[in-house]
Amino acid sequence: MRPALALPLLLVAGPLPAATLDTPGYRVEIIEQCDEGTVGCDNVLYRGTSKKSGNTLELKGRQLMRLCADGITPCHSLGYEFNNGDTHYFVGEDGRLSVTRGDRTLVDQQGEWR
Repeated sequence: MRPALALPLLLVAGPLPAATLDTPGYRVEIIEQCDEGTVGCDNVLYRGTSKKSGNTLELKGRQLMRLCADGITPCHSLGYEFNNGDTHYFVGEDGRLSVTRGDRTLVDQQGEWR
């Protein structure tokens, strides 16, 4: 391969850009740290920033997938889940940010993907 062609190919094959969810109270970046084309990435970074305090939290998590009719093959992404001790974070493909601790809902906000 000629060197002039190698660089553009490396740039295309690099990590995927972050998807950003903007809710009334938070800005959440979701960064899939898996190879392009991976279905059901198990290495996802959550970077959430409070619009009120400016505090940022980073968590590692995974993508949740709905299975196809065969019950085995992943068909559709439902969103992403992350845990911080007993606090559970869910970021839905539909733009919902939900943070729960046990049965208690701490955050439930609808946002827009940017």
